[in-house]
Formats: sequence, structure tokens, C-alpha cells
Amino acid sequence: MKNTRTWGHRTLAAVMGCMLATTLCAPAAFAATAEVYQPTTYRVTVYAGNQGTVSLGAGTPAASVQLDPLVELNGTADFSDLAYQVEDGKYYAKGIRIAGLDNVRSDRNTDTVDESGNPVNSEGADTMLYAVPTADGALANTSAPITEDTDFVVAYGILANRVAYTVNYVDAETGTALADPQTFFGDIGDRPAAAPQYIENYLPQAALVLLTLSQDETKNVITFRYTRLAEGTTTVQQPSGRVDVEAPDGSTAVNVYTTAPTPEETAAAADTATATPAAAPGDPANPIEAEPLVTDEGTQILAADGTPLSTPDTESINDEDNALASGQQPGDQAPVVSTAWVPWAAAAAAIAAIIVFILVRSRKKQANEEPTE
Repeated sequence: MKNTRTWGHRTLAAVMGCMLATTLCAPAAFAATAEVYQPTTYRVTVYAGNQGTVSLGAGTPAASVQLDPLVELNGTADFSDLAYQVEDGKYYAKGIRIAGLDNVRSDRNTDTVDESGNPVNSEGADTMLYAVPTADGALANTSAPITEDTDFVVAYGILANRVAYTVNYVDAETGTALADPQTFFGDIGDRPAAAPQYIENYLPQAALVLLTLSQDETKNVITFRYTRLAEGTTTVQQPSGRVDVEAPDGSTAVNVYTTAPTPEETAAAADTATATPAAAPGDPANPIEAEPLVTDEGTQILAADGTPLSTPDTESINDEDNALASGQQPGDQAPVVSTAWVPWAAAAAAIAAIIVFILVRSRKKQANEEPTE
């Protein structure tokens, strides 16, 4: 009888061991065979926050609205029909930002502290704003790249601290306006990020300009200077806002700049900005010692006068009017770490614990059943 029980315990332990081995092997097999779910559309919701309501077109103002239709895979959200209703006269709407981030240049967006350990606002990471109200009541920067279900929230500013800033779009050679200037608003000390407009067959000197807003509104000016491309060289804007440049030989320089930068690109541009002299009006519309602009076949992109062009870079203008430029292309994101192994690891641990319990219990019973001499 004793041998039968011992054999039974050993058999059970062997079975549990096989189950443990199967559990440990299952994640690899599952990962090799299972298909990863890929959504085809994304939900985009805008929340009004505590100071007002939002609406779409002629819709009823509400605490939140959802874009309809949903955004397609690798598409952009269109906020051109968004409207703000600010209920407290102390505030104004700056635009919308990704939920979970603070407003532009927020203390909570920085790891830098002063001697007393307090966050330093001037080193904070910049938060990209979309659907930004202009002086004429329209909205600018209304397209946002979407890669997942995304929540936006209205960013409010204090009306008493509001100042205006102007963005110009001019020909680098003649100074002639190529598009109407736009006037926006922000708080003193904010550092809004301005992206260039798309102007066919022209190239801007900067892919992004960061400006620290001053109380003196005459200093709050951003100017994009555009260089006309050589005959036969053309620009093509993608639905995402990315702009490609095609050379006469058919080769292409892809993603030269974008009219709709992502929040990650804006933050990366701010973090990597380093001091560089500004290009003066009338100079070639390229940062000094910038990267040459070539196609995938190595063809140099030229201006209309034959001057070789460089890749548009990031410029940053602080309150001392010092220009900064970035030599690194922003936009890299850290890979997402998979947690699919966690349930399998928990199951394996549970089975291992059961096996240990059975073996210990079996040994105790054997010891109790052995006759004493």
C-alpha cells in the first residue's frame, strides 16, 4: 500500500512537471503563431476642462466631443470644425494638447531644478498645441498625426498675461509675402512651436521655430523664409503633413519637413537645441553648417539660382533674441515593451508552488509511515 501511494505521488509530480514545462514553452509558441491585433481606425476625443465647453461645427457645446468619423490608420485628426466656449472671463483658450501634459513650458514638464530644488520653467519641455485660435477668429494647426486612440484637452491661459505673436511667410530673396501672416496668442514666458505652411515648390529655412514670448509684442515675431526650388524640382505634401522633394531625375528626398509635427518631435527639438548664429534676412534660407539636402539617389537639391540647399532645421528664439538650432532630427520614439509574458509567468509560478507543496507533503507522509526501530 505504501509503495502504491509513493508511486501515485511520483506520478502526480511527474504530471505537474510536464504541465510546468508546457507552460514555460507556451509563450514562445504563442508569440510565434498568434497574430498581433492591428486596429484600422482610432478614436479622438477633445475634453473642455474646467473653464468652458467645446463643440464641433454647429453642434451643442459639451464637456467633451469625439471626432466623427474615426481617424484612419496612419491618418491625421482634423480639428478645423472645433469651437471653444470659455465661461470664465479670466481665461482664454490657447488650443488643445495631448491629455496628461501640462501647458507650454510647464514646470511639470521639466526635470531641471534651481538651487532650492524648485522646478525651472525656462528649461521645461514644450507641449505641442493644435487648433490654435488666431486673431481673426479662425483656427491654425488643425491637423494632428494620430497613431492610437487619443484624448486631447483644452489648454487655457490667463487673459491678464496674454500677448500676441505673429508668424510671417516670405520669399527669402525678395522679402515678398508668400502667404498671409497669422497672429496667435500666448502667455508671457510661453514658448510656442510654429511649423511652416506648405508653399508649393518652395523650401522653408526651418522645420520648426520655438519662440519665447516677451511682454514687448514687437519682439514676438517668427519669420519663415522660403527659397524657390530649381526648375524641374517639385514638392509633394503627404496627407500626414510630411513634405517630400522630387528632383528632376525622379529621385526623392522624403520627409524634408512637416506642417503637422507630433508632440514627440516638438519636445525632441526643444531638448536638442544648441546655440547657433541665426541666418539673417536675405541669406540663403538654411541654418549655418546644416545638413545638405539630397535625395535617396544622392542628388543635391538646388535653389532656383543654383545654390545647394540644406535640410530645414529647428530654430529657437529666446527672450534675448539669440537664435538656436538643432542638428538632430527629432521624432524617435522608444519601443513599446511587451507584457504578454506576465500571465504565463504567473501560471508557471503557481504550478511550481503546487509541485513543491505536493513533494513536501509526500515526504512528510512517508516519514510518518516508516516504522521506528
